[in-house]
Amino acid sequence: MKQTQPSKPFPPPFHSCGRFKTSYREELNRFQTPLGRRLMMMGIICIFGLMPFLGNDYLLHLLNLICVYAIVAVGLNILTGYSGQLSLGHGAFFGIGAYTSALLVARAGLPFFVAIPLAGIAASMIGAIFALPAVRLKPIYLPMATLAGQFIVEYILRHWDSLTGGSKGLAVPTPTLLGLNLGANLSLFYISAICLLLLMWLADNLVRSKIGRAFLAIRQNDRAASTMGIAVFPYKLLAFAMSSFFAGVAGALFAYGATTITPALFNLTRSIEFLAVIIIGGIGSISGSLVGALVMVSINEILTFFTEHFTDAATTVMPLYEFTLGFVIVMFMVFEPEGMAKIWRKIKWGFKRWPFS
Repeated sequence: MKQTQPSKPFPPPFHSCGRFKTSYREELNRFQTPLGRRLMMMGIICIFGLMPFLGNDYLLHLLNLICVYAIVAVGLNILTGYSGQLSLGHGAFFGIGAYTSALLVARAGLPFFVAIPLAGIAASMIGAIFALPAVRLKPIYLPMATLAGQFIVEYILRHWDSLTGGSKGLAVPTPTLLGLNLGANLSLFYISAICLLLLMWLADNLVRSKIGRAFLAIRQNDRAASTMGIAVFPYKLLAFAMSSFFAGVAGALFAYGATTITPALFNLTRSIEFLAVIIIGGIGSISGSLVGALVMVSINEILTFFTEHFTDAATTVMPLYEFTLGFVIVMFMVFEPEGMAKIWRKIKWGFKRWPFS
């Protein structure tokens, strides 16, 4: 009599008593249980479904800005958190993406969904040019090269009047699709949120692949990585190009929300802001990039509200914002160098060990 094979049991929704893995593929899984995947999908569906009913224009504008900052932070985490390279010029690459997208739509007549990836490619190519001579040298030279790139790009944007409009700025056409106007805050939020989800998915899979493991080896010790057969220079250049691509895409999305862009929007303070986002969220944490962007945008709005209601008219928000930005960076570097991601891990560990912790 033929014996039937017992069917495999369905995976439990919660963790069992012990976390046993039988293959490397299980170690690479993002979600250890089906419950985590279901909760994430439910959260995404609720946000996209309820936002038209719950969000006003001001809230949608802030959410759009959070998505833009998070995209830049995800790319910067690939560069800094995973490959161990520091950039002080991502504000410039952010601006290159914004101007490229605006010019392609306004003068070349390309649709916005074509201009956005092309803006990322343009930022990636220019970023790689600045990083090309520096990544072969000691790590200190890459921040210096990117800082020089920040000032060079800012100077070009300010003085090339025939192309960028100079200090007067450049008007960004409203994005349209099949004759529909997508310039409303709700439409821009959907576009930015979809781009954020796609790029976070891409980055999350990248860092768990062979390329991501090479980035981590280079971050720990590039000489040891070279001894193990890893081509250090191409991987460093790839990390910088990918990080600049993320910044370019975010800059294109930012331009559609701003409607008019000027060189002052892409200065050195913007580059420091992006570094602050990954420091707050957690260096080397993809999900922490979103948390850091949320905190950074919230700090900016709180300071703006405080300045408008509790200080005199002569006080501007920028000096106070720069002071607060530096103060927050120093506090996180001193008391919690791994950012909000480490705090969240401590909370999870506490729940796993409860009631014995």
